[in-house]
Amino acid sequence: MSPQKKLLVVLSALLVAVLTLSACASIPTGGGVSKIQPTDRSDTQLNFNYAPPNPPAPGADQMAIINGFINAGTGFAENFQTARKFLAGPAATTWKSDQRTLVFQDQPNIVKGDSDNDFKIELKTQSSIDADGIRTPAHSGVPNTVQLTMTRVDGEWRISSIPDGIMIAQQNFQNIFKARSLYFYDPSFSYMVPDVRWFAASPSTVPTVMVKALISGPASYLKGAVASAFPDGIRLLRDTVPIVSSTATVDLTATVLQAASAQVRQQMRAQLQETLTRQLNTVTNIILRADQLTLDANDAPSSSLSLVHGAPVPNRLAGISKSELVYFDNGQQQQIAGIPSVARYQPKSPAESYAPGGPVAFLNGTSTEMYTVSPNQTEKLAVSGTALTPPSFSPSNWVWTAEGNQSGRIFASYPGITDGNQATTVTLTADWLKGRTVTALRVSRDGARVMVISSLNGQSQVQLSGILKQDNNSVSTPRELTAPLNLFAEGLAFTTGNWAGESKILVTAPGPGEVVAGVISVDAPDNKASNKFTALKELKGSTVGNDLSEVYAQNNSGDVFSYAVNGWQEQSQLKDLNDLAFAG
Repeated sequence: MSPQKKLLVVLSALLVAVLTLSACASIPTGGGVSKIQPTDRSDTQLNFNYAPPNPPAPGADQMAIINGFINAGTGFAENFQTARKFLAGPAATTWKSDQRTLVFQDQPNIVKGDSDNDFKIELKTQSSIDADGIRTPAHSGVPNTVQLTMTRVDGEWRISSIPDGIMIAQQNFQNIFKARSLYFYDPSFSYMVPDVRWFAASPSTVPTVMVKALISGPASYLKGAVASAFPDGIRLLRDTVPIVSSTATVDLTATVLQAASAQVRQQMRAQLQETLTRQLNTVTNIILRADQLTLDANDAPSSSLSLVHGAPVPNRLAGISKSELVYFDNGQQQQIAGIPSVARYQPKSPAESYAPGGPVAFLNGTSTEMYTVSPNQTEKLAVSGTALTPPSFSPSNWVWTAEGNQSGRIFASYPGITDGNQATTVTLTADWLKGRTVTALRVSRDGARVMVISSLNGQSQVQLSGILKQDNNSVSTPRELTAPLNLFAEGLAFTTGNWAGESKILVTAPGPGEVVAGVISVDAPDNKASNKFTALKELKGSTVGNDLSEVYAQNNSGDVFSYAVNGWQEQSQLKDLNDLAFAG
């Protein structure tokens, strides 16, 4: 079966709700590329209506006790009191339920160990959640083993030793856990950056869980790439965030909070506001307190404080027409003002900056050179390499590309800095990409992250990495990429991807036959790409605007299509405008 057919078979209909956002996606026959603004209403309810897990039965054998402990992994509502009844000895008092969650598929396999009292539980793990709510997908079929020891207490079998954490079946995980975005800042405090975590908490306790995680700092792959207004050492005065009349009261330790400037307290409040009110329908306002003393109302976020969730994508499309760089804007194809002819390079894969009148980048016909060009300037050679990926602009105008030769080399160039005809470029080496074939690299619209698609032995991998910079200036030079967060999609082979919002990525595998585009979501409860789109024959490339309501694709014949709820709609006015690309 071809990769494209596999993709069609395995894609699940997770994003049915997203279809409603694009139900009326307009065709740009008379104006620019049209947009539809998505709604953003988050569900705060989780399914905590499970019957309490069954406690140990008198006279139960070892297998029944082990299975009972596994089943008690759903006992969030009763704080795992039942699970502890299966434990004895030190485990009964030292075992911590929240240190790790193993999400498994199929039935656990319980195997005896070297002695009659030693056992191991073999799980086909789908993912794991650590104590901070960070989810790590597992490769399909990779087993995870939990070792345990049993003992008799008053004639009854109990577990005397087992690692911290719970085990939970995939179907229960989807009902109990929910993805929540904690919001941090990019280093320049210009954009909000999401940090997706997974929490199992009732509607009454989830604000506390989210606030504690927020003030503890970002996930490891974002450390150094994002900023928080909350300094190290700050904590909740009490282990609760009460909500009264839709107002969440966050009471923090006084010493650190009172020493902070009014601007920093504004930034703290804004982080809390974005984290709680965007996702919890029960919260509309934040009160910030220091040791029960309400802070001055003047600390409320000012109108000048940026709460932008990524650079907005303009209506225009960049493309190639007759070997020249062009825009499609306001219903018309037009030359880019001030850009010289680049036909001699046989340009492809153009990228445009977010700002009007900003620089443009492109690859030469053999994907061995990346050029940048600004209006009323000559083009500059930015990168020479092998199998370069299509360029991608950050909001601060750094343009990125990666080599596809398994070297792990990534390049970032700033068009405004030149040395003669050579653009100033930095080379980064990501050890985690060595030996892998990189086919796509895209900078997020908050400028703090990159999305990388690579493959090894026919298996594709999507990874997110934080961008570390020399300093906190918005145009600061990149210096390193963090160890990545892996987003594994089971059994899929895809080569291209585009950001489709702050936590979604459109992935495709261009080629002959019918090709289906899938969506990988950082907040999806499984490892699969989701099917939003019907198949398109001989898909050559695609581009995404602000979200999934703005998707364009082109086939090998040069026909261009936009996607609406009833399928792909041909855009005849865009025919033969090749390698279409929204800004970014």
